[in-house]
Amino acid sequence: MRTEGYSLMSNDDRARHTSSRVEDPTVDLLELAAPLHKAATRAERDSDRPKSLREYFDEYHSTAAHNDAIWEEFDRHASERRELAEHRRWVEDNKWGFGDRAFHYLWFLLLSEEVLGRPNPTLLEIGVYKGQVISLWALIARQLSAGVEIFAISPFRGPRIRLRSVLHRAAMKLSRTYRDHVSSGNQYEPGDYEHAVRRIFDQFGLSMSRVHLIRGFSDEAHAKQQIGERRFDLVYVDGGHRFEEVKHDLEYYGERVKPGGFMVLDDASFFQPGTRFWKGHESVSRAADEINPKRFRNVLNVGHNRVYQRID
Repeated sequence: MRTEGYSLMSNDDRARHTSSRVEDPTVDLLELAAPLHKAATRAERDSDRPKSLREYFDEYHSTAAHNDAIWEEFDRHASERRELAEHRRWVEDNKWGFGDRAFHYLWFLLLSEEVLGRPNPTLLEIGVYKGQVISLWALIARQLSAGVEIFAISPFRGPRIRLRSVLHRAAMKLSRTYRDHVSSGNQYEPGDYEHAVRRIFDQFGLSMSRVHLIRGFSDEAHAKQQIGERRFDLVYVDGGHRFEEVKHDLEYYGERVKPGGFMVLDDASFFQPGTRFWKGHESVSRAADEINPKRFRNVLNVGHNRVYQRID
């Protein structure tokens, strides 16, 4: 008779063996502790893992505590990623842009998890200044070996209205439009900002072969003609800050966001709770409050940057 693989213990022996295992408290404790240890290890590992963007979307609710915590998390993660930290440090040291360090991590998550994996991703920035954001987009795409086409609408010079000090004081008293330009942050130093854009691309060894600079303001006919009927996976609105200008950009260029794509609005958290970050401009934030919730859902706010996803 073959006995390989079979126990030759009697039934009484089996009973005594089983009883000794059940009555041994050390065995019971070890068996109970093993799954608890595994669960604790898994929880510790998960707590160290950065959240995905979708996790941030799913958990998001606009409270002061949550908005402050997100801003602090994104600021920390931006400093921890070498390529983001180096880019932002150069921008800060050379006064090449505004905004918060936390936004660098927001752009990294948006592009790496949601945008660059789409077929032929196309991005648009309105209001480029010296190129901080579009160069960061190009840098992230290169890091991920992803192709991307970038359009950028900006005057690439000083503001529409700039007056000498005496005339400035007079205009502040007499012109509501001029006061709106000043209070909404539309006034900044004149200069050759196209040259500045090319310099930051050169600084980081980035190609501009698929970057299209459109000189002008976003409400001008020739800028719209160059955009044509294109649809975008991501639109960043940071142009004119007067209510009417923002409203125009949100409505006109919002219609050019692909279904499921994203629109990010800068300087738009004036009415949002939180204490750790600058909240932007009232004029921009009023325009944000008029975004049609049937077309766009506010999925996340990071500081004064508000992120919307197109629904239809």
